Amino acid sequence: MRYLLCTGLLLAAASASYAQGALPEPTPDMATVVFYRPPMLAQAGVNFTVRANGAELCRLSNKRYFVAKLKPGETAFTSVAGGLNIPDQDKFDLNLEAGKVYYIQGDVKTRLMTVKMVFTEVTESTYKKKNADLKPDNCEVAAPAESK
Repeated sequence: MRYLLCTGLLLAAASASYAQGALPEPTPDMATVVFYRPPMLAQAGVNFTVRANGAELCRLSNKRYFVAKLKPGETAFTSVAGGLNIPDQDKFDLNLEAGKVYYIQGDVKTRLMTVKMVFTEVTESTYKKKNADLKPDNCEVAAPAESK
């Protein structure tokens, strides 16, 4: 009996560990985009500048997330390692709709001499599983980025 009670308590604690942070509330006239970078050992010290249609949103660090409110419409997201002003190579296009929340995971890929962040849209449930380990990034999103 004691074994079953301990097992039940452990399972309850494990399932409750997902709900650390609150999920963002959608805004009726803007799209809400949550960018996050899951914990990774490779390139953990490198942050990536995330841009929407060329406008800088934030510098995303390892085990961090940030929330951006953007105008609806076709939006091209890009990233570059650090604060370098080199042209962004890869882009991730998304047609944003007002009142919706989007979750974008950034994975770091290392090639021979380059490091890049690859964006993937994920579901809310996938984000909930990962957000227990994430902290908000230290970026000031002053104004929403302009759409094309």
